[in-house]
Amino acid sequence: MKFYLIAVAAGLISGLFQGAAILPGFGALILAYIAPLPLFLVGLGLGLQGTLVAVSVVGVLSFPLAGFTYAIIQILVYGLPIVILCRQALFSRGNRNGQVLWYPIGRLLVWLAGIAVTGLLFAIVGLEIFSDGLIQYIKDMIQPVVVQLPLPEQREMLLSFINYLPAFFAVSWIFGMIFNGALAQGLLVRFGQNLRPSPKLAEIELPLAWMGLLAISVFLASFSDGILDVVGKTLAAISIVPYFLLGLGLVHRLVQTWKARWFILFLLYSLMFFWPLPATIASIGLINSVLRLQRPGQSEKGDGDAEREG
Repeated sequence: MKFYLIAVAAGLISGLFQGAAILPGFGALILAYIAPLPLFLVGLGLGLQGTLVAVSVVGVLSFPLAGFTYAIIQILVYGLPIVILCRQALFSRGNRNGQVLWYPIGRLLVWLAGIAVTGLLFAIVGLEIFSDGLIQYIKDMIQPVVVQLPLPEQREMLLSFINYLPAFFAVSWIFGMIFNGALAQGLLVRFGQNLRPSPKLAEIELPLAWMGLLAISVFLASFSDGILDVVGKTLAAISIVPYFLLGLGLVHRLVQTWKARWFILFLLYSLMFFWPLPATIASIGLINSVLRLQRPGQSEKGDGDAEREG
């Protein structure tokens, strides 16, 4: 009974946080941003069954508040991805020495990016069938903002970013999921309720095959205009995120023995909004993946074949 009460309460809190997006004020946006947090807490602290209960509560709560379509969107955008990620995160297997090897963080990142790619493809197909297409949908979405701009140059500049908006939303969603998942795991570890140990950023390793998606995205982005250009830019942004985190993990590994590491990391994250720095870090991660500079760790071998019960 306690198990189900916690799962239901997490679903209620998450649903209310998601509904806060329609309220005015910056605080409402913060609540909406951390709406996945209760679901991750249940998923990583109670296991798959608790996650399913919490996600179901979000769907049931969203239906009377905002309608059937909104409820389905919330389940597909947040609920189902969290179910998949938490299920994979709790996979583990034992080795010959009796050690428990947990599902590697690098492959969790691939799962997360893969879910974003799948969502993009479904959005393209759905909007082509039931609407005028992805590009026209984006134009209609930002048109109220465009008409409020006083200068024609400003309106033209905003419209020129249309092809980049899906990439922006996809990457924002990925980092939002990473933030909430990492925060949930940290809270569970702090109170001794975690089912698996926390992975380290410096232990990220990516499969070499992931570069195939990056190559496809670069090819599609070579088209000057149209839906292929939008898809190419969005796929490129999604596929580069794991390499960015891989490069960031290498930086953490490099400075972990330095006395001034906290100051260096603080300076690094402070400058992260200047685009040459994230691009450089992603390039480091990509080069590392190509050259296999990292020593293969045991945690990155195999997908795991058993799930520890929570």
